[in-house]
Amino acid sequence: MIAALASADAVIWIAILVKTLAYAATLIAAGSVLVLLWLRELTADARAALRRAAVLGAIAAALLSALRLPVRASFLMGGALDGAVDPMMLGIVAESPLGASLIVRLVGLALILSVLLPWRTARWLAAAGAILACASFAMRGHALGDPRLLLGALVTVHIAGLAFWIGSFAPLSRAARRETPEKAGALAHEFGTKALWVVALLVAAGILTLVLLGAATPDALFSPYGQAFLLKLALFAGVLALAALNKLRLTPDLFKAMPGAAQRMRRSIAVESVLVAAILATTAALTTLTSPPSEQAMGALPQMKAVQTAVFLS
Repeated sequence: MIAALASADAVIWIAILVKTLAYAATLIAAGSVLVLLWLRELTADARAALRRAAVLGAIAAALLSALRLPVRASFLMGGALDGAVDPMMLGIVAESPLGASLIVRLVGLALILSVLLPWRTARWLAAAGAILACASFAMRGHALGDPRLLLGALVTVHIAGLAFWIGSFAPLSRAARRETPEKAGALAHEFGTKALWVVALLVAAGILTLVLLGAATPDALFSPYGQAFLLKLALFAGVLALAALNKLRLTPDLFKAMPGAAQRMRRSIAVESVLVAAILATTAALTTLTSPPSEQAMGALPQMKAVQTAVFLS
């Protein structure tokens, strides 16, 4: 994949950047809602901050996701800027799986905005929006393979778990900075306990997805797709190591009001955020430049240019 990146043109780099930012904004919006609903130790101020994050993330995600349409249209016109505004090319992209995914995501993001409403049922509308936003990732790319329904469900579960994890960064860091050691420690403890289930779902869904995509064999791991996956795995291992440190050492230190415990917790969360951002960027590059071995075996993507075209139309 490194060779493909080195030879990529400006449109490919723009596509990867926009895709990465769209991923991040969507997961922040959905994750903020999931954290708001699942963590009970949040203070009133933390809940208000999460609502703002959900709304701002949803707006940013909608704009960035919509921007992917003209970027792909430009690619299909050989990187010409005219392609970004060409009605015919925009129509082709809009009718592709990307267009269907965008519609579902926009509906989900719109429902997330209901988190600001005072109605008691608004939270469940926002929750439905978060799940729809996560499910939109299962309507394109690798999730369109067989068995499609199972792959779609696995991708949705995987994205929802990652969204919850990302959504927790801000409230945990905020609590370490502003709340008493007892309150910050209680929130970190609750997250750590529930994160165990999230990690189990992430790992199980990820492994099963790899098996279904034919990417769990030794040969596949040495392919460009496999190399990118191994990089993601290494980054995720770093996230898990920091999460274990937070749960086993930093959270007890917060409860005990140990000197510097809050600062260490915030630094750990900041490093986790950087690692997750790297995972999202790697995923964006992976889905833009390579395909799973199962797709390569069918001969659907025999050359690099064909790979890029197929992914851009997905």
